[in-house]
Amino acid sequence: MNKTTELYEIIRLIRPVHRRLARAVEAKLEGSGITVGMRAVMEVLEEAGPLSVPDIGRTMFLARQQIQLIVNALEEAGFLERRPNPAHKRSPLFALTDEGRTTFGEIRARENEEMDAVCKLFADADLEAVQRVLCSILDHFAEFEDDPDRPKALE
Repeated sequence: MNKTTELYEIIRLIRPVHRRLARAVEAKLEGSGITVGMRAVMEVLEEAGPLSVPDIGRTMFLARQQIQLIVNALEEAGFLERRPNPAHKRSPLFALTDEGRTTFGEIRARENEEMDAVCKLFADADLEAVQRVLCSILDHFAEFEDDPDRPKALE
């Protein structure tokens, strides 16, 4: 099999892998009142710290309107709080509350059990190679992004 065919087969696997991962994440969230989208926003804020809705959207490659709905639900549930944004008076920053950090920590702990089991299937070099390949694909097709200001894949 040539490289083009092999790469095409990898790309074809991305969609079903994504669906199964989303279902696995959803199963780990059962009973928490958190959706997959809410969990994703919480993860971004846990890693990046306080961000505005547009910044969260750029980080997640999603429209601001979609993020706003999720942020509203997280704020209403007590997982997020608004903070002043010195860079923009009408676009507040959102941060995890103590309850949000605790809840997200519990979610990640449950997920890590599954991740640890999967990690045993691969050598470190395999995981590093997959990350390089996926980041390269993401960067190569960056011109097709809706928002040219969104960040490129990590190097």
